[in-house]
Parts: sequence; structure tokens; C-alpha cells
Amino acid sequence: MSQLQQIALELPEDLYSEIEHLSEEEKDSFFQEVLQEKIDHRKSTDFHYHMKQGYLEMAQINMQLCREFEEAEEEALLEGEKLIYSDDDE
Repeated sequence: MSQLQQIALELPEDLYSEIEHLSEEEKDSFFQEVLQEKIDHRKSTDFHYHMKQGYLEMAQINMQLCREFEEAEEEALLEGEKLIYSDDDE
């Protein structure tokens, strides 16, 4: 079993009244579950944020690459069309 650490926690009275009927063990379990859910949610949110940032950065890189090769693509298209139309003339 992992070592346990204690923390002191102050709660507003109205919030505490919602859990005061629980045993100490139930309170401990409750707070552990709530904390774990909050930590998992934060990790998930952080992960999605970093993924979004990565995709945005890649979009910028891809846009720059497209611009750099735009002239070459246009030239290839024109050359391809010339070949197609020259075959039609024969």
C-alpha cells in the first residue's frame, strides 16, 4: 500500500454541512475520489490543449510548405496539360 499524506482543508459551512454526516473513512474516500477525478480531468484537458496546439503548429508548417511548392505545382500542372493536349492533336 502506498504511503498516505494528510492535508488540512477548510470548507465553507454550507459545503461542509453536505458531508458532515459521513464517517471519517467515508470523507477520506470521498475527497480522494473527487481529487482523482479533478486531476484526471485536468490531465485530459491539458492533453487536448497540447494536441490542439500541435495541430495548429502543423497547419502553419503545412501552409508554408504549400506556398513554397505552389509555383512548382502550377508548372507541373501546365506541363501535364501540354502533354494531354499535344496527344489530342496527333
